[in-house]
Amino acid sequence: MDDPSNPAVSETGPAEQAAPPEQPAPPERGLADLLVEAFRLYRANARPVLLICALLFVPMSFAKSCAASALLGPRLAADSESEVVGLSRAVKASRQALDDAYLRHADAETIARLEHEHQRRLEELSGEADQLAAGGPGRFTLWVLGLLAALVSALAFALAVPLVGGALTIAVADRLGGGRAGWIESWMLLVGRLGGLLAAVVPAAGLIAIGLALWVIPGLVIAFCFALVAQVAVVEGLGGAAALRRSVELVGADWLRVALLLGVFAALTWAARWIADLIVPDRAIFMTSLVGDLLTLVLIPLPLIAGVLLYLDVRRRRDGFDDAQLRATLVTLRS
Repeated sequence: MDDPSNPAVSETGPAEQAAPPEQPAPPERGLADLLVEAFRLYRANARPVLLICALLFVPMSFAKSCAASALLGPRLAADSESEVVGLSRAVKASRQALDDAYLRHADAETIARLEHEHQRRLEELSGEADQLAAGGPGRFTLWVLGLLAALVSALAFALAVPLVGGALTIAVADRLGGGRAGWIESWMLLVGRLGGLLAAVVPAAGLIAIGLALWVIPGLVIAFCFALVAQVAVVEGLGGAAALRRSVELVGADWLRVALLLGVFAALTWAARWIADLIVPDRAIFMTSLVGDLLTLVLIPLPLIAGVLLYLDVRRRRDGFDDAQLRATLVTLRS
């Protein structure tokens, strides 16, 4: 007779009895919550965060501003055509005023003043016309120069942002674990993942730059798909095409929050450029670009830190990635 007290013959086997109940996935954190925490981390660690960004952003900004100034200089010279049109209209108006003075038999002082004004405007028009006749670049050449300037700017930005994001990923992970790693240590720890990160970032940056320079929207779509590549390369140790595919996979799993965060990133970048245009005259190409980049340097850590927190939240919900695994990743980098 079967013994009901014998576990071997009970209705539920030992393996099934020992299986723990399935744990529900942790709740998703809203983007506003991630931005608030990112701001808290940024404010509490402003100095190392800004130094992490400045180590790459400042030299990149100088190089990019020099390139933009050299490439866009001829375009500013070509803009003098509009000035010639304005001066031509001013000459016509001064000639008309002088003729009216003659018809009204104005006094000698008025006529002399109008003649002097007309002569001065004629000389200004002649000077601008001589500059145009000196052989400025053609329209196609100006278009190519503008395209090259846009490519250089987009490529520099697309390279710098994920590299800085990789160093910030290490700094944020260290702070979440109670560490106090400095900005130098964060960059030094990135060296262990730098090869794989560059193998993913360089082709991605090229595609983003071409998309932004030619059609804008394709560049934004590519940047959206590869938004988490820095975190993937640093935390998961993937590189090249594997890191790009993994970024696309994670972005696809939580596309709405990634899209909203990318919108915040774009808005802050645009705000920095807009403020730079207000502060610096349009003709000062080098200073406009440089000031815009330095303002971006101050604003950009917020969405980059939020991007790290978003990646960790996605991994926590999808893969059960916990704090112990994050600390183990840092131990691996340090070793």
